[in-house]
Amino acid sequence: MVGSRNLMNSIWFGEKTTLFQAEIKEHLLKNHTERDILFNLIELYKIGDFTQKPSLIQLMNRTKDEAVLNLCIRVFFAIATHDDLRDSNNLRFLSKGTEETIDTFASAAITSLSLEVVPYLLALLEDWNEIDDTAIIIRDSLEFFLDYEAKIGEEATAEEIGDYYVEYCNENDPESYYFQQNVAFPGDLAKKLVQRAMIAAHNEEPLKMELIPSLLSILTGEKVPGDCRTIMNASHYKKMMEYINNLSIKNWEKGQKYFYGYKL
Repeated sequence: MVGSRNLMNSIWFGEKTTLFQAEIKEHLLKNHTERDILFNLIELYKIGDFTQKPSLIQLMNRTKDEAVLNLCIRVFFAIATHDDLRDSNNLRFLSKGTEETIDTFASAAITSLSLEVVPYLLALLEDWNEIDDTAIIIRDSLEFFLDYEAKIGEEATAEEIGDYYVEYCNENDPESYYFQQNVAFPGDLAKKLVQRAMIAAHNEEPLKMELIPSLLSILTGEKVPGDCRTIMNASHYKKMMEYINNLSIKNWEKGQKYFYGYKL
């Protein structure tokens, strides 16, 4: 994606603020630009105040600034509950989305950890099936949630995937949050991170892992000490282990969703 079109191009949304809730809310009242409003909303969410979620949804559906919209989408998926996704009014911008908007939506959808996002992806697949790159991103996200290719083939139509999705929901608990086909749990993500870090450290090669470090950082509010380009050596590996040990002493519930350590 074009750098200038992407605000906050990091694996997470930055450190928690040192400002008090009242101060952030005061800033919000004074903010005039959409970007300022968005950045202050993110600061509120990072301290566990989600009362201003409607303001994010309003901004996401109103903005004409592609960079603001892309960041809104990423933040929305990070803090959205199943109920937020069930309300299609929250995602009105999709009907007039550009290719870039749809690409951002489809690739970020997996971070919602919610099966409720699948019907939107299916509808988009029908609308964007002719645009190869976009269709691939949408299919990748559907595959991430449903692992449908092994069962019904990678050429399956939106309708066939839709039928499979209904079966899938009957066999799983749609009230839980999922990472791939497993109930979401930071401990499981940490385990995958350690396994990859160990191999990378052994070969002194880059971590080459993008999604899990990003998700773990956003779920826990503690930034993973490394990203996909970090060359893993002994000291980086040690930092990674300290990070994992720090996470393991906290109480995380399986199938729940978190944002910066706060349960949604």
